[in-house]
Amino acid sequence: MALANKYRPNVFSEVIGQDNVVNALKNIIKNQNFHNGYIFSGTRGVGKTTLGRLFAKSLNCPNYDIEKGETCNVCSVCEEVQTNSHLDLIEIDAASRTGVDDMRDLLDSVQYRPSSGKFKIYLIDEVHMLSIQSFNALLKTLEEPPSHVIFIMATTESHKIPKTINSRCLQFNLKLVSDELIATNLSEVLSKEKVSTDKKSIDLIVELAKGSVRDSLTLADQAISHCDGNLTEEEVSKLHGVLDISSTTRLFELILADSTEDVITELERYRNLDVNYEILFDRALKLLHEKIIESVKSDSGLDQEINLFYQFFSNGLMDAKQTDNYKENFDIASLRCLSFKKKDDRKVKENVETRDISEKKVPKQLPKVAAAKIDSTEDKKKRHIKLEPKNWLNIFDNLDLKGPSRALFSNLQLNAVIDKKVIFQGSDIFTDNINEKNKSDLILSMKNNGYAISEIEIKKENITQTTPSLEWQKKRNLEIKDFKNQVLKSSLVSNLNDKYNANIIDKNIEVIDHEE
Repeated sequence: MALANKYRPNVFSEVIGQDNVVNALKNIIKNQNFHNGYIFSGTRGVGKTTLGRLFAKSLNCPNYDIEKGETCNVCSVCEEVQTNSHLDLIEIDAASRTGVDDMRDLLDSVQYRPSSGKFKIYLIDEVHMLSIQSFNALLKTLEEPPSHVIFIMATTESHKIPKTINSRCLQFNLKLVSDELIATNLSEVLSKEKVSTDKKSIDLIVELAKGSVRDSLTLADQAISHCDGNLTEEEVSKLHGVLDISSTTRLFELILADSTEDVITELERYRNLDVNYEILFDRALKLLHEKIIESVKSDSGLDQEINLFYQFFSNGLMDAKQTDNYKENFDIASLRCLSFKKKDDRKVKENVETRDISEKKVPKQLPKVAAAKIDSTEDKKKRHIKLEPKNWLNIFDNLDLKGPSRALFSNLQLNAVIDKKVIFQGSDIFTDNINEKNKSDLILSMKNNGYAISEIEIKKENITQTTPSLEWQKKRNLEIKDFKNQVLKSSLVSNLNDKYNANIIDKNIEVIDHEE
């Protein structure tokens, strides 16, 4: 028998990692405060169906111990539930019975009283797979349910259940089980099975299980068969294509060292070993997360480079899940880190060269009179740009306006200036959100720049010319276009094209903003 079935909990106390849900179910039975619908949601292998069965058994067990919160497990009801033969527990796999006719046939039996227990219980697994028509048929019964009927529904995708169903049920969200609890449970199971193992092999199986108790037992079953009853880290790693953690650390050391050839060699090594790229993604994100925490704790603050690398791998993992291609997306995420590392190195070099030239040509300290004259000229130039629509973009760039006020006014067009009154126009999506505080912020900011404005009028009219926001976007688009051209002409892309016989084109390049 499979370990997941052999060691499936038969009482509430055997359920691990779901104490809050277990306590809630015990209190419901103790207080006799029953609803007609319950939804258990959560990822695979965390105990949704198991808790549903235990709850059903507890509701009908004649010897249920209220103080201990456990069934007797010796009566006919308990034995029949455990062998899936109890007449008052009807289990339905919604994935195979999605049609409305199936649901109607099922609901026709609702009117009949339970044969032996107190309740007739319908346990619907993967309930989100039901059709809309089936949900509508179920809704009618949930609205006016017989007192002897209880629906227990399990789902991995609760967001797909209609709100009309959700609102009529008690919902319990089952969380991922902690690695420590899974490791302890797995050690106990393997000990009972008389399988020799070590801590590292158990830790590896726990990592692969990702919070699922059932998956940990299934993976252990596979490992026992592969290792002939003697689990070792090396054999478990070979079975599941998992590298040691130091390999992931080495990859980032090579990226940070700007070693292109070594990074590509390391990626090729992963490919030849046929590694589990999903685990590689998880380890990369975990490693980067730890480095970000370390940088925040240190005096230097957040390391923007590591933060950017985390975004690359996070986006890569999302793309991998959508395309089901983890290998290529992991390679691309790694090469993105490398390409931006090179870009940053070039930027530092250019800054150093510029500073060297500046230091040679410009005196270290200007005479005080000359410096004052320059400051005065710049200040005068800034303050004496005439306030009129054609100059608004330049004026707005120099304002010290911040936050929502800047965001809102940047999307408006300056229409006219009449004495100390300025008139703006723009879409109602922006004009409707401008309040008196926003206006006061703009008036104060303009006064600080030498413009004596005392009144602001806002008109709900579509813009006919341009706004600061539109101009910024135009400039940004030109910068992106120029950057993509630089990337396409770079030696890195040229080497990648030659090495992989590829052809990277403009639309394949994604620009991700980050703080310098």
